[in-house]
Amino acid sequence: MNYKIILLLLLLINYTQAQNIIKSPKEFWAYEPGEQFAFHHEVVAYFQHVADQSDYVDLIQFGTTHEGRPQILAVISSPENLKSIEQIKKNNLIAAGFETGSIQGKHIPIVWLGYSIHGNESAGTTAASPTLYALASLARPEMKDWLDNLVVLIDPSHNPDGYSRYVNWYKQTQNLRLNPARNTWEHTEPWPGGRYNHYLFDLNRDWTWQTQQESRNRIKIYQQWMPHVLVDLHEMGVNSPYHFAPASRPMHEDITPWQKEFQKHTGENNSRYFDKEGWLYFTKEVYDLFYPSYGDTWPTFNGAIGFTYEQGGSGRAGLGVVIENQDTLTLKDRMLHHFTSSIATVETAFKHREKLISEFKKYFQDSRSNPPGMYKTYILKAQKESDNHKLRAFTSLMDKIGIQYGFASGSGASLKGYAYRENADKSFKIEEGDIVVSAYQNKSKLLKVLMEPHPVLEDSLTYDLTAWALPFAYGLEAYALKERINPSDQEVKWETPAFENIENAYAYLCAWEDLRHAAFLGDLLQQNIKVRHNLEDIKIADQEFRRGTLIITRADNPTFEKKLGQIIRETALKHQVKITPILSGFAQNGPDLGSSKIETISKPKVALLAGEDISPTAFGELWYFFEQDLGYPIDILPLSSLRRQDLHQYQVILLPSGNYDTYSFNLMDYASQGGKLIAIGSAVETFASNTQTKLGQLFKKQEDESQKKKDEIKPDDEKHLKKYQDQERKELEDQVAGAIYKIYLDDTHPLAFGKKDYFYIVKDNNQVYPYLTEKGWNVGYFKKDSHTAGFIGNKLKTKLINTLAIGQENYGSGALIYFMDSPVFRSFWHDGKLILANAVFFW
Repeated sequence: MNYKIILLLLLLINYTQAQNIIKSPKEFWAYEPGEQFAFHHEVVAYFQHVADQSDYVDLIQFGTTHEGRPQILAVISSPENLKSIEQIKKNNLIAAGFETGSIQGKHIPIVWLGYSIHGNESAGTTAASPTLYALASLARPEMKDWLDNLVVLIDPSHNPDGYSRYVNWYKQTQNLRLNPARNTWEHTEPWPGGRYNHYLFDLNRDWTWQTQQESRNRIKIYQQWMPHVLVDLHEMGVNSPYHFAPASRPMHEDITPWQKEFQKHTGENNSRYFDKEGWLYFTKEVYDLFYPSYGDTWPTFNGAIGFTYEQGGSGRAGLGVVIENQDTLTLKDRMLHHFTSSIATVETAFKHREKLISEFKKYFQDSRSNPPGMYKTYILKAQKESDNHKLRAFTSLMDKIGIQYGFASGSGASLKGYAYRENADKSFKIEEGDIVVSAYQNKSKLLKVLMEPHPVLEDSLTYDLTAWALPFAYGLEAYALKERINPSDQEVKWETPAFENIENAYAYLCAWEDLRHAAFLGDLLQQNIKVRHNLEDIKIADQEFRRGTLIITRADNPTFEKKLGQIIRETALKHQVKITPILSGFAQNGPDLGSSKIETISKPKVALLAGEDISPTAFGELWYFFEQDLGYPIDILPLSSLRRQDLHQYQVILLPSGNYDTYSFNLMDYASQGGKLIAIGSAVETFASNTQTKLGQLFKKQEDESQKKKDEIKPDDEKHLKKYQDQERKELEDQVAGAIYKIYLDDTHPLAFGKKDYFYIVKDNNQVYPYLTEKGWNVGYFKKDSHTAGFIGNKLKTKLINTLAIGQENYGSGALIYFMDSPVFRSFWHDGKLILANAVFFW
């Protein structure tokens, strides 16, 4: 492999005396980048060294990860620019309309280079230090001019915890001499792998939702800079050549002509360097610009031009691996390719610096004066019955991503707009407490992308979700209006729920309608306070309380005496929930509080299974749900130890999407003796393939009938005629990448408490299961009109009609609960979190 480019760049004589004392990565680490992996702390130390020694570099720590590692950003520009960097930042924000005032001094483009958001795609972080050194030491004469006219930001590791997990494992398993054979230990990364962060989230799907600490920290500093160009550097399968821009279709309709044009300019400049070295690459395939929470689409919908660069390698590659042409692909090769594309992109930005500035300014001017799409205002209705918890969660996201909103300026006016819940135009009245989001603002394009009910999909061959509209994600009553309505100037402040601390109250009641109520319940149970809930609606003290209402009686908690009210008050304030004290247990309608229909809620001991054959991200979103959303303790059990565990000490065991066939006997034995199993996603297959379960019996019958229909197709039927080149599209007929579906509910079942007659999920698998008959309950189900938004194959769409979405069947003295799709998808899907809490606490 020819390394002349990197050798020339890193060994040329430096241009200033100040730069002479900067050590190269090799001098600093005592090994050449790519000869071995640098630990994360070594990368941080090198970046700090360069910042300490170079007049061209400042270093910012902008956060820490879940495991306490620093998140850093190198700021690289001329010494003169760095002295006035705050004004340069401010000028950029003024030009975009995020700050007021006039531009003073230089107004220059900002380029962000971000590496290894998937931690085991380690060539990125390996390339970050040589890229920093080349720029800081002015390794090419023209770089001085670049840095006079640009600011370059380098984040060497978008995912420090995942990168560290991978590097630590690799160093423990690598041979003394490089062994490139793919079947060896050092090329077989164990579960869960280094791709994900601490909670095993895919951070490259979290840019917009910011469920994870790393993402929140990154987006906060991103919005202080608002770069013009962002490159997100990845790796893919070992046999793939390099990928760079232009991106593939589908491209979202709101991507501007200039953004597409700059993609082409960048690809052409990258290809010039790759052609010179004879390196293989491809463009315009696989990596689209549609789903808005990627490292390329988030910047693109924020006025920049975002790129995904992909190098063959990833966790299988290690320091070197044999690929299909029998060559050995080394970490040095992979690093060099990323290094080259990084430098080439900075060069492209320099060449087009004036247009980057003018188009960036125009992007936001157009957003403010002529927002895209037909809808100019979004109205989110106040959720008075649930203390606006869902609306608060929605506005919290708006705050994070920088979208402005306000309260309605008046009430009682009759309006007409697209109603998300009805999927049709509808008249409604605007009321006090409604949230108004006007499209006439800087981030109107991002707002449109996140709120559009039916994104225009130019090509069904997509890489991820095809629908994500926030009113569905938060379960909100919402309307999109074609006319402009401005919110009031009143600052949005949410009232703190409060109640009079009546010491002699007979009981304290709390609605069950949102995740915060579930967190409140979990907190009370951990304090050993006994809680009940009603199985039927009741009216008491002239107030209506729906099924699932939390009821804390003084009779159930005699040991707390007069402190009970104080404890409930403090816990309620902590979780921001409303409490209603009552003085009598007599119900005007429905069962009295002493009825058997007012059930005691047990304090469940919960286990979550982890390990090989389980989806890391499916496990991670449940782990995060319990620790961060619900605040309720769980035991994580390795799947491999299941036969040695005393499972009967647990009341609830959760099975994330995965394969559990090997442990089917142990799980069924647990359930038969009173345990509760909650199976999610592909975990349901273990029970559908077991004819001891009702689901298994019915599924077998369904499969037999399906096979019979297939057998009826004659060998000479023209349906067998298909073109090889159409195979990918043919497969899509029975697939779904991620569409929004309405699940209809039996709201009298405890699994559906807190909901009405439906809620929304992201459908991201092609599982189809029949309704349960005797010994089972069809708690949630798909109907003909369930498909709400996003692409789904025609065959699968038809198959899903009148099938099971959430089921519960009795098994022995225990219970099996089935979720065909994750109710807490990627943790940003708020509307399903209460349903999962129901499964844990109520049944």
